[in-house]
Amino acid sequence: MAKRKRSKHPSGQHGVAVLMVLACLAIIAPFTATFNYQARVDFQSAINLRDEVAARQVQRGAMSLSLLLFEIQRMVFNQRQFRDMMGTMDITQVAPYLMSVFGTRDGAEGLGALVGLNTSALQDLALFEGSFEYRVTAESGKININCMAVQAKADDADNPAGRVTETLEALMLPTLYDPFFEEEKADGQFYTRSDILIALADYIDDDRNAFDLVKLRSGSRQEDYRYQQLFDPYTPRNARLDSVDELQLVQGIDDDWMAAFGHELTVYGGCKVNLNFASAEQIALVIRHSVAADDKWKTEGENFLLMTLPLANWLMEQREYSLFSKLEDFKTMIAEPDQFLSPLAALSSVEQPQNLPRVPQGIEVRVKGGDREDGSRWGGLEDLATVAPETMYRVEVITEFGAVAKRVVGVYDMAYSRANSQGKGAWLYIREE
Repeated sequence: MAKRKRSKHPSGQHGVAVLMVLACLAIIAPFTATFNYQARVDFQSAINLRDEVAARQVQRGAMSLSLLLFEIQRMVFNQRQFRDMMGTMDITQVAPYLMSVFGTRDGAEGLGALVGLNTSALQDLALFEGSFEYRVTAESGKININCMAVQAKADDADNPAGRVTETLEALMLPTLYDPFFEEEKADGQFYTRSDILIALADYIDDDRNAFDLVKLRSGSRQEDYRYQQLFDPYTPRNARLDSVDELQLVQGIDDDWMAAFGHELTVYGGCKVNLNFASAEQIALVIRHSVAADDKWKTEGENFLLMTLPLANWLMEQREYSLFSKLEDFKTMIAEPDQFLSPLAALSSVEQPQNLPRVPQGIEVRVKGGDREDGSRWGGLEDLATVAPETMYRVEVITEFGAVAKRVVGVYDMAYSRANSQGKGAWLYIREE
């Protein structure tokens, strides 16, 4: 039997091929992992871009639907025939429920539960993917900070700058906000409530004299601020502001102050208080200005906090169901608040009478001001307040689509005259985040 020929290559050389394969794999593996990672990143980026584009389109669609709501306000709610038949209404009372039909899948069901109708047929109007939340508020219910530039003469009963100052003072008065005025600011200084009010008025008014908190108008002392001595110097506006965010340039105002009070402020609208949307502090100041002589003691000293402010807060709760159509309605309600208890509150307390809300004591006010025999003047509601239909709204839309969340804020003026006689209404401010 013939013998097999022995291999010419020694057996120890068989491992070289394995080493070469392992070396190739070691080189190729990082490139493969990097390619896979980059592919996943590109894929997720494409998904995020798609969701962002979709979210922006949903956002713009919600803003376009807002125009329809404003037309309903103009052509339905603001019409005298509708007000005489249905009472005074505003789009802010129903807009969130109407827009929820388009924004969420269960929005139609929620609207049906509210009105007591079968709204299942409206479910197809909702988005199939994503959702949005819609919020709308009336700008006349906020404090127009630009009114601090409108200072009346000493003998004028209506002093918008003084009224805004008093309202801001009442807004900052609760002890809850004491830490804001007891902590050292970023510039190493401490600022009291009075310091901020004076600095705020001096930043907006058009003169160079410091604001006097006693006279509620500019005094004789010159302004003395260090805006031009900062690392990034600037000059005070000394004019109306374009945005509430500019208040952060005022001495003593920081992010904490803006977070606490910024949502109560605006730079749009007039200087009169709209009692249908005003805060409790603004309503309380209107009551104090127009109070009748017999009830004046209820608005002075500690009674302002114990009697006037509780009445103003109670009034805010009651007007959610019925807005005021004229100033006489406001006068009647605060004079006899026990006669205007909310029907919903009464129904909820039939089985448990102890849950019936406590009705504050009424206060008599005047609608019209007049002159006294000694030459002084008593105030009336017409001096400071109005119940006119709202024309300016702040819209906020929060959109979610996939992993993307976006927010847009806009201010719409229904009374803004367009060019070339194209009707009225325009967006004054839009900001996407």
